[in-house]
Amino acid sequence: MVVCACGVSLKIHDMEAHLKGRRHKELLARENATSTGRKLSNGPVSGPPSKVPAPSTSRKDPAPTPSHNGSSPSPSWARPQRNRAQPRAPASSYRCEICQIRLDNLEGYLRHVESLQHRQTVTRASAPVGDKDAPPRGVFCIFCETNVPTHTFASHRQSPAHVEKERVAAMRAEVEEAASDKKGISISPPDGSVDFGVLEIDETLGSSVTQSVVMIISNTQSTGRVALTEIRLASSARKNSRGVSFSATLVGKSQSIEQSSTRSALVLFHPSYEGRYEDTVEFLFHDTRGDERFVITRRVTAIVGSEEDYDLLKPSAPYAKPIVRPLEPEELVIPGLRPPTWSDVRFRNPLPEYPPPKDLIDAAYGRNGWKEVKSRFLPRIFDVISHAKWFQVLLHIEEEKQRRNLDRYSQSGVELRPDYPRYSLKVKGLLEKRPSIIVGDTILAKRTDTDGPWFEGCVHAVRGDTISLRFGDEFNTYRGKIFDVRFKLNRMPLRRMHQALLAWGAAPRLTFPGPEHASYGLVDPMLVDAIQAQLVNRTIAQDKEQLCAIAAIVNQPRGSAPFIIFGPPGTGKTVTLVEAIRQLLADPDARILACAPSNLAADTIALRLKDIGPSQLFRMNALSRALNDLMNISPTLKPFCQINGNSVFAIPPIEDLLRFRVIVSTCVSGGIPHGVGLKRGHFTHIFVDEAGQASEPEVMIPIKSMAGDHTNVVLAGDIKQLGPIIHSTISPEFGLSRSYLERLMARNIYNLHERMGITVVKLLSQHRSHPSIIEFSNETFYDNELRPCGDHVITHSLLSSGVLVKKGFPVVFHGITGRDLREETSPSFFNIEEATVVKRYCEDLLDEHKSLKPEHIGIISPYHAQCVKITNILQKKYKDIKVGSVEEFQGQERRVIILSTVRSNLNFVKQDIRQTLGFVANKRRLNVAITRAQALLIIVGDPVVLSLDPTWRAFLNLIHKNGGCRGKEIDWDGNEAVDYDGGVAAYAQQRRTTAMKDMEEMIVRLRAHVAARTNDSVPFQEPDSDVESDGDAYEDTPWREYD
Repeated sequence: MVVCACGVSLKIHDMEAHLKGRRHKELLARENATSTGRKLSNGPVSGPPSKVPAPSTSRKDPAPTPSHNGSSPSPSWARPQRNRAQPRAPASSYRCEICQIRLDNLEGYLRHVESLQHRQTVTRASAPVGDKDAPPRGVFCIFCETNVPTHTFASHRQSPAHVEKERVAAMRAEVEEAASDKKGISISPPDGSVDFGVLEIDETLGSSVTQSVVMIISNTQSTGRVALTEIRLASSARKNSRGVSFSATLVGKSQSIEQSSTRSALVLFHPSYEGRYEDTVEFLFHDTRGDERFVITRRVTAIVGSEEDYDLLKPSAPYAKPIVRPLEPEELVIPGLRPPTWSDVRFRNPLPEYPPPKDLIDAAYGRNGWKEVKSRFLPRIFDVISHAKWFQVLLHIEEEKQRRNLDRYSQSGVELRPDYPRYSLKVKGLLEKRPSIIVGDTILAKRTDTDGPWFEGCVHAVRGDTISLRFGDEFNTYRGKIFDVRFKLNRMPLRRMHQALLAWGAAPRLTFPGPEHASYGLVDPMLVDAIQAQLVNRTIAQDKEQLCAIAAIVNQPRGSAPFIIFGPPGTGKTVTLVEAIRQLLADPDARILACAPSNLAADTIALRLKDIGPSQLFRMNALSRALNDLMNISPTLKPFCQINGNSVFAIPPIEDLLRFRVIVSTCVSGGIPHGVGLKRGHFTHIFVDEAGQASEPEVMIPIKSMAGDHTNVVLAGDIKQLGPIIHSTISPEFGLSRSYLERLMARNIYNLHERMGITVVKLLSQHRSHPSIIEFSNETFYDNELRPCGDHVITHSLLSSGVLVKKGFPVVFHGITGRDLREETSPSFFNIEEATVVKRYCEDLLDEHKSLKPEHIGIISPYHAQCVKITNILQKKYKDIKVGSVEEFQGQERRVIILSTVRSNLNFVKQDIRQTLGFVANKRRLNVAITRAQALLIIVGDPVVLSLDPTWRAFLNLIHKNGGCRGKEIDWDGNEAVDYDGGVAAYAQQRRTTAMKDMEEMIVRLRAHVAARTNDSVPFQEPDSDVESDGDAYEDTPWREYD
């Protein structure tokens, strides 16, 4: 319902006719006789008008606001707000503030707003002005939730998008009206919904006890009686009282509900699987006094799950989108002190600051940022000459976005506890790495409510959710003093990227390699045989692609184009890379720099090379890396690292670095050798593993800072798996989210059909997974070229497991309808229903298979909040089960992988439901998640939501075809071809159309009942003495009564 300017409450779809009616004009005239002056503001509207839930006779609404577009007066939900501070106008006068004239009466005013003069004035007033940051002018459309220029509002209302939203709003209003009590009949509960609560799985599924809820129907009329002619469930195919999962019935034989009496109705719940259920109960009444029919509806919901899990995992507080306010710049900052535990490092090549240009940041984050960046700051073309400048522009934009994201974690009114000479600060979300803080980072602190200076504090230690800070000597505090705190972005990685991009000029053979940089052919087969004879890792001997790659790398001419090892999941790209390093070390002059985007991936390389000894291998770590991080993951690497007396990683002097034959580090730390003075060209080979995960500027740090004219570069990775993590929405449009590996593989020199074995090798032997687990990825992403070669002792070890739906098929899709939730200010989603199912699978697997250990199970979810919730319910019994994001699992494997997809939002009527999938609808993320499992893959998710994405739909079709589905069934034809061309938009539109149709059918059904003639109704059954009492009807059924 909405309230018109004349004070009448009515339904939205009746507004148009009302505005043209006589009653509307008479009420407007009467209102103006006693009202204040009217100001027809053309400025911004502060927000949508309030919706009135029920009819009102109040005249507190603003007086009429005639339209500014030359048509009839605008409806109340689309008019500019008037200025209540205007002086009182003479009675019966009307003023147009746009034209600055006063009219004597309503008729004259209406003629004026339809005049050409008025429309021209409105057009000029609504035109953009000089200030591009000024708020838009016009009227606020409550359906589209946007300001619309006044002169275009009429055409806006005719647009398909607006018409659709207005139609949806009208239908929703009608559905909401049906849920209201009326004609003296009320149904408990009065809030419009019946909730069974959380019902335990073991007590509900397969139980002989039927769960039920009692609803009390009250007739508060003083005279007359009402008949309940029918009860229906909206989901019922036959439109009767038995729906898909609920049914309802009136207790007793008679349909009559006498005046001032009550009756009881039973709603029964008969579930078939875990998860959330919902339906609508329709009560159809006949009022004998006025011979009228009416309908009252109640929504009914239930959850089959674990009440204990719900109590543990429920939101700690309602979700509230954090309010992001611009922070005032820090004008005066007093520097802090670096951690004294750090060893001094003599950097011979200083690292410049590379501050972001203000005009670039203002343009990128102003209006039309994408166009501004392209036209004003990026080079006209991306080539060898513009390579460095191109990426520098994108890095500056990305840095600003990271800085703004970090500003969201700023705190106000917090206490810094003295622990002289340091101070401790508790940081909410630190355990979840939100924000992520490491030793060496800085924060700024200023006393709250003062204009004093900001003090820079350096993080000296991180302990749980508390950081230890060291400020300069000027800083002091005492108990009870509170501060504002800001976290500062660690710019060092970005600065190293800038420095590397500018190093060594254009370097065309590295940035844009062509045929001239790879004029050689295939390796002589005799050289391949020679490599095979001297393999260190003998398991490679039977893998012809791995042998081909190693032989090509070893025999590649010095100063060639980069060589690429394209390694799909489980094909052993890191094994191949490490063996190539071992073969190169046969040359006493060989010097290797091996890098990876993460410490975990770098540790993996070092672990596989540790048998060459600490005199030849050095694992170079950043000073900021915590020693515990290494000791928890790879403690055997400690002898290969340099650690000072304070248990902090250190960088050896240049003389010591020169003695190592292999240095392993992250890509960012790959700039340290250049910083301490190692000359470009010192390394004969530079290897980058997991190169597809790193941005191009990040990979350039070790390559352009250390590669000489004769240094060969080897990249290993998979362009079908996860790419770089980029925060800005502008930079990816210009290539920052595209890895160096992916860009090179798009060049002709890396064509797999023409250059296989020369510049690129695709590994094809899949050594990880059961053939059924890898089948979908093989067909979808790798042209069906992968050959399953896994160890049957592992890959076939769970083919008879009790958790399988079909024996022999080790893939399970557990369909469940849950609810994706958020809490406090965290944007990450979690799903309690799915967490419960995941826990139960872990329990069942470990109880059934004694040889299976918790460390053999991995749980993946694309949402951090879900990882935290699952960890909370597993930590007591199964703390060794790894729970993490897709990113954390790339490069890893487990005997069993359980994937929780989380998203389950079924509000398909809203205009854009593509966001329902979130970043679950990411092909690369899906590919990584489902290829980590060796013997068993379990996916838990909502099939209806997942089916919006074509790739997910195809995957679910494959599982369904092989008999691997349980729980909520798919509701589409699994044999039907998937529409990849239409994509998510096409399937989303299908769901929305179906949901709209269901709502329309419900409205038509309810209207038909109200409009039916009396003689078509079911005859009353008069009450008699034989009517069963409510208490006798279902005495053996457990009831939950709502009063």
